[in-house]
Amino acid sequence: MKFLITGEKGFIGRNLVLTAKKHGHKVLELCDQSNKIGDLECRVPSKTGHTVSMWEREPCVHRNPHEVWAKVIQENNVDVVIHNAAVVGTDVVALNPGEATLTNVAGTYNIVKACELAGVPISYMGTTVVYDTPQYQETYINEQSVVKPTTFYGQLKHTGDLIVNESKARSNIIRPLFAYGGEGDMNSLIAKICFGAFTGRDDLDMFLDPKKYKDYLHVNDFCDAVIMASELGLWGEDFIVAAEDPRVTGEIVEAVDKVLHEDYNDSHQNNGTQMIEWYPETDYLGNHRLSSKSFRAATGWAPSISLEEGIKMVAKSIKEASRSLEYNPFIHLDDAKQRGIDLTKFY
Repeated sequence: MKFLITGEKGFIGRNLVLTAKKHGHKVLELCDQSNKIGDLECRVPSKTGHTVSMWEREPCVHRNPHEVWAKVIQENNVDVVIHNAAVVGTDVVALNPGEATLTNVAGTYNIVKACELAGVPISYMGTTVVYDTPQYQETYINEQSVVKPTTFYGQLKHTGDLIVNESKARSNIIRPLFAYGGEGDMNSLIAKICFGAFTGRDDLDMFLDPKKYKDYLHVNDFCDAVIMASELGLWGEDFIVAAEDPRVTGEIVEAVDKVLHEDYNDSHQNNGTQMIEWYPETDYLGNHRLSSKSFRAATGWAPSISLEEGIKMVAKSIKEASRSLEYNPFIHLDDAKQRGIDLTKFY
């Protein structure tokens, strides 16, 4: 199969590219100058200050009309489009509401319409923050749970869901909660603690309740699930993909601290317990436990990386990346502080 993956330079995107190739498939990498991408306009560089060339930038999903995207899909004989490009995270969306709306809604509309025109299926990367989580504090969330997103991020992603579900293109939606990993992971507390430890940070605002359960899934396992769903042709479906190994958030921090202490004792000054300032009142998800029963039954999929193994992989990756100026998962938190923005108001 040949995939086109939007947002291919982002954290999830780059891992989807690697996973598709690992499964023996081809990927039309739009940032590769040798590929035929026509007149696609690229997005602006990120705010990290890293200067990149035109061909290292990703084509923008909302600046390019669906007719142009359809032409690229058809001319390059793409079999499946994985629509991954999105502005992700409650705090990041709050800091960039205009761009988030354009990317997550208008961009999704363009890609969906392009797939309709080109006659190819689309796999949409959804999220489980769209569910009415207060109803499910004592039980697991599944695909039939009530949808009621409370944050602007969740509302934008739910709008994307509606666009996908109402389209004429064959489609599926794959939903993780926290797909964590190493370099490139801008959101998870695991990545932020490791980066903070290796760079000498002594402050990390965490908009979570340390006493609530969360279900973290390693990005490699998530990407395997996404590619598998396309391989099996599971169109017209909506799947939650989770590790089904929920842990109390404070215990996850302790597990990260244990790895940092045992494997990198001389390489950092502060661990997560010392670094984090919790804002439990902002944790609108509360206990967020997920069921992957439907996806497991349809595919036989199961996660292969335990939380402990995943933390070790993250620490190793971020230890190497922490020397680079290109990766900084604190950038949005620091930006908010510099602009005097109280992020607690957006949760």
